[in-house]
Amino acid sequence: MKSKFTLLVIMLFAGILTIQAQQGGQKRTVEERVKLAVGRMNDSLKLSSVQLADVEIALSDYYKGQDKIREALAPGARPERADVEKLGDIRDAKIKVFLTEPQYNRYMEMQNAMRKRANGQRPGGQ
Repeated sequence: MKSKFTLLVIMLFAGILTIQAQQGGQKRTVEERVKLAVGRMNDSLKLSSVQLADVEIALSDYYKGQDKIREALAPGARPERADVEKLGDIRDAKIKVFLTEPQYNRYMEMQNAMRKRANGQRPGGQ
């Protein structure tokens, strides 16, 4: 249970750092974000070495895609929700291929919990 909570906190933390980076805060590199996310996922999902490598690739593509979307925005602008969701859907589809069904179900539970927490912390609940 503790590792599940830890993963959720880290994923939420990664999202907060991304928002702060857009607002002039410290920005982590793609490699730093991947390392952080993979470490937390491994704690909860107990990934094999092959799965770890595949997850790293999928997350690297995801974070590079996030950066590309943000680079195209005017300062202070927010990315379109559809673009962000599409990127996340692609990431999830890639990850689904190399996780077992129980691992993927747990991964999706963690993603949904993170989204709910993030939505509850935004001003106006948006």
